[in-house]
Amino acid sequence: MSRRRWLLAFCFVVLVTAALPLLGRALLWHWESNPVLRGHRLAQEQGCESCHRPFGGKEIENPGSRWGSIPSFQSGNALMYLRDEQELEEILRLGLPKSWSETADVRQRHAEQRLRMPAYGERLSDAQIDDLVALVQAEEAFGLPEEDPTATTGRALARRLGCPSCHGAEGAGGHPNPGSLGGFIPGFLGRNFVDLVRNREEFFEWVRTGTSRRLEGNPVVQFFWARQAISMPAYGDSLTEDELQSLYMWTQSARNNFGASATLRTSR
Repeated sequence: MSRRRWLLAFCFVVLVTAALPLLGRALLWHWESNPVLRGHRLAQEQGCESCHRPFGGKEIENPGSRWGSIPSFQSGNALMYLRDEQELEEILRLGLPKSWSETADVRQRHAEQRLRMPAYGERLSDAQIDDLVALVQAEEAFGLPEEDPTATTGRALARRLGCPSCHGAEGAGGHPNPGSLGGFIPGFLGRNFVDLVRNREEFFEWVRTGTSRRLEGNPVVQFFWARQAISMPAYGDSLTEDELQSLYMWTQSARNNFGASATLRTSR
C-alpha cells in the first residue's frame, strides 16, 4: 500500500474513532425521546417558561385576570383554570378555552387582563400541540387516566424526595449531566430506562444502593460513572418496601401515560 493510502486509512480510522462517541450520544438522545421531554424543549423554544416558570418561583401578577396571576408549572392549580384536557388543548391553540368565549363577562375580563395567553394554533403542528399538552399534564398531574392508588402515592413521594428535579416531570429525563455516557440524566419514559432497569428488583436496587450490580461490571459504564457530575443517590433503608413499591408503580404508570407506546392523547 502506498504512503498516501496509509495516510488516508489512518485519517479514516481517526475520524471514525472521533465520531463514535458523538453517534453514541445521538442514539441515546433518540432513545430518550418522549412527548413530555419534547414538550419541555418546545416550551423553552416558544417562550412558555417566560411566564409559566417565573423568575424567583413566585407567580407573575396579572391584574384583571380571574385569579390575579399567571399559573406556574407544577403549581397544582390547573383545575382552577381548566375543566379537562380538551380545554387545555384549546387554550394552547386559541389562547383561551372555547367555553370562556361563550360568556360575556368572562370575555370582557379576558380582554381587560394585562397579560394574555398567546394562541399557538397557527404556529405549531398538531404533534407539537400534543407534546405541550403532555408537558402540562405531566407537570400538573392533570387529566391523567385513573391509575393504581399505589402509583398516586408514589408520585407524591417522588415529588417530596425531589426525584423529578433530576429525572424530569413524570420521569421525562433529559436534564444535563456532564461527563455521563449520554450527557444527560435518564428518565423513565424512553428506551434507556429499559436498558438500565430490567425489572422491579433492579429498580429497588437502584434506589437502595444508587447503582446496579449488573452494570457495574461493564468497563464502559464504569468509565463514565466515575466521571459523571451527578450520580444516583443511595436511599438505603430510609425507604420502606411499600414506599419502594409505590415509586416503582409510579414509574410504570408514567410509562403507560407518556412513554413511546402510550395511548394518552388529547380528544379533538
